[in-house]
Amino acid sequence: MLDDDSERDEGSAVTTDGRLNRSIRTKAAIAAAFVALVDEGHLSPTSQDVAERAGVGHRTVFRHFQDMESLYGSIHDAIAERAQPFLLGTQFKGSIENRIRQLVKQRTRFHVRITQFRRALSSRYWSSPTLQEFVHKDQAMLRALTRDALPESRDLAAVDFELLELLLSFESWARLRELQELSERRAREVIERGVRRLLLPEDKS
Repeated sequence: MLDDDSERDEGSAVTTDGRLNRSIRTKAAIAAAFVALVDEGHLSPTSQDVAERAGVGHRTVFRHFQDMESLYGSIHDAIAERAQPFLLGTQFKGSIENRIRQLVKQRTRFHVRITQFRRALSSRYWSSPTLQEFVHKDQAMLRALTRDALPESRDLAAVDFELLELLLSFESWARLRELQELSERRAREVIERGVRRLLLPEDKS
């Protein structure tokens, strides 16, 4: 038979677990609301905006916003849920020319999908170790996808592989679209031509 102290300890543990689970659910709801608002074009949603979308109290959101580092993991997961399908499902087959075309199309569609999120979080990136860690992990994943789609890239000199990654990067896409004001189609053509020149130097198209 449990003594009173044991019963109190068990009750305390249940209460603590319940609070922890509720806190996790609340954080996930806040992160999902933040991401949904950004996805709709609100690049700097206020805590009040997020509270209304998440269905929680304004003070609750404000408290979480004061510790954004703890929120970034949940925000990253919510973004990944929306964006990763654009990186999945493509079967890279056929000639190297065809696989280059497939990879550039896949990667640029992914960039289009994450543009709003990158804009919303860009100013926070430099002061957030958590965001920096997630971005570095995402880049490692994209590099692996490049090698899987284009095994020929493994034969490139190290500096040329870095150039390939630069061509396929979000930063290149953003520059072509926003600073050079190219259409999506034209920007994709520029990237594809650059990749072809790296992997097929004899190709003058």
